[in-house]
Amino acid sequence: MSCTVVELPGGGRGFACGPRRAPRRCGCGAPASLLCDWKTPVRKSGTCDAPLCARCASSPAPGKNLCPEHAGAWAQWKAAHQETES
Repeated sequence: MSCTVVELPGGGRGFACGPRRAPRRCGCGAPASLLCDWKTPVRKSGTCDAPLCARCASSPAPGKNLCPEHAGAWAQWKAAHQETES
């Protein structure tokens, strides 16, 4: 268990203690700063949430990131819908 000193408003200090999580890693091994935003009903959060680094993430829209698996699914969905619209 690790503890961190927390500065409180008004000049006081407190301690926050608990288990320390290991930093999230992308599938390529790099530190992950993003999560996959693909919608999925099987997760409590409602999205895939696979950890991603900026290099491995695909961004189909501003503020949205997809893991390589779901970027492929998005490309297939988009291609199928473009064919029906033509």
